[in-house]
Amino acid sequence: MKASTLKLCLPVAIITSQHSATGITIPPFLDHLHYPVSAIGALIAVGPVLSFTARLPSGFAYRGERAKFLMAASLAVIVLCNLLYGYAVDPLSFALVHAANGFANGAAMTFYLAYFVESLAPDEDRHHAMGYYSGALAIGYSSGGLAAGMVADRFGYLSSFRFAALIALLALVPFLFARLSPAPRAKSPSAQGGKVPTLRETLGAILNPQMATIVVISVFLNMIHQLHTVFMPLYSLAVGLSLTEAGFIRATHALANAVTRPISGYVVKGFGHKKLSRVALPLQAAMLMAVPFFDHLLPLLLLFIGVGFLRAVVLVANTIGLVEDLDETRVSRGVASGVFHAAGDIGVVLGPSTGGLIASYTGIARLFFVGPLLIVALFSVTIWACKFLGTTPKKISDVR
Repeated sequence: MKASTLKLCLPVAIITSQHSATGITIPPFLDHLHYPVSAIGALIAVGPVLSFTARLPSGFAYRGERAKFLMAASLAVIVLCNLLYGYAVDPLSFALVHAANGFANGAAMTFYLAYFVESLAPDEDRHHAMGYYSGALAIGYSSGGLAAGMVADRFGYLSSFRFAALIALLALVPFLFARLSPAPRAKSPSAQGGKVPTLRETLGAILNPQMATIVVISVFLNMIHQLHTVFMPLYSLAVGLSLTEAGFIRATHALANAVTRPISGYVVKGFGHKKLSRVALPLQAAMLMAVPFFDHLLPLLLLFIGVGFLRAVVLVANTIGLVEDLDETRVSRGVASGVFHAAGDIGVVLGPSTGGLIASYTGIARLFFVGPLLIVALFSVTIWACKFLGTTPKKISDVR
């Protein structure tokens, strides 16, 4: 792994760290304000909805030479929103702040994935590079969630949100003052004698059986992830654990991701990304179904180590599938990044919203059994349906 690739991974870890810090704090914060569990799920889903809407516009807006400005603008909004969370106590103000934060986070991650791929050295092994990129995501989630849980327990929710804002500010500083290496620039479509593809042409190029499968895996992988990310803190408090212990569980889960993702590239090379995704995702759901049978820290930690390991394998395999299965003569890297993240956002929206609905009938504990079971059933049917999609349209010019 080249030093330049590791350097590119650092901003990803910082951005996801602040996102994890707010993620661990928001559910108990809303619970502290006496919101019902169904409302908590619905309000949290507002952020991913706006993150989803940011993906494709961000993909079309992305150019390598604009990366520094686009990242700085996105991160500035994130800093402001993290500061405002502690004062957004009524449903409307919280929804507005969470929506703005979701949009900015969606844009930032879309911009940066495209920049990351374009900035890799020509002789870099992309399997390993995407494994390290995914590992940086996991490092951010583990460190941010654990630290924010400790801050919230000791100093309160307002301090935890300020801590998240400080982390986002650390991510912002390099984009304001440091010189970024310019991403490789491709010729414009007009220079190549081609035309800029319409949104319909772009989506048509992506929705083939191979790419549709990647989209579906991303949706359901994030549904599972958000189900336990949002509701595990509430389950922990319900069975007598502290918020610090809930943050420790999340950090352990994310650490398992961080350790596994860099080496997952080797595993995927050996077994193939398609096979691993189809097997590991249902196994991850099966492990979550065991959560209601435990109410002590140690067994829950062991469970989430396994969940984190399986999530890492699926995520890296699916990201490698995006790099390998995407025809770059039809879709630009920026747009592909937008669609890939948008698919994940659909899962992020469906996870807390459907989880909150299920929990309102079953309770928090039974949610962890019923929710994953339904997700696996829907996943199996949808994956099977992907093979019936039509063929891709004629090639259009690359608009990188």
